[in-house]
Amino acid sequence: MGMAMIDKHQRAIDAFGAFAEGLVRDLDQMSAEGWAVLVEGRRDAKALRALGFSGRIAETSAYNKKGTRAFGGKSRVVILTDLDREGSVLAARYVKALTHDGLVVSLAERRRLKHASKGLFLHIENLARFGHSAMIEPT
Repeated sequence: MGMAMIDKHQRAIDAFGAFAEGLVRDLDQMSAEGWAVLVEGRRDAKALRALGFSGRIAETSAYNKKGTRAFGGKSRVVILTDLDREGSVLAARYVKALTHDGLVVSLAERRRLKHASKGLFLHIENLARFGHSAMIEPT
């Protein structure tokens, strides 16, 4: 029974890794269409970069300081706060603030991530661990 549990857990991790890479591809596509991504902190931004995201990322601290300039002229923002309770509170706060600033906001990607994670994963900064590229040693 122990081995089956490990296999099931590994399958869940592999499936989530594939999902994470697909999500980043979608975010790249959205970026090309004028979307930026808002994350909580520097480690979250680094994790998205590690998975290959090349679009505009702003951290909440940059937005708090610079306002909409933090998004480099993009008028649509994907909110990717952590999937824990605090992240939900922050997401709601930034939906309000960004909408008030006249930006279009999406929580759909955060919801997709939360649904796909099935509790395996709560913090954006840990996302890079699930990418297949993270498991391949550079030559």
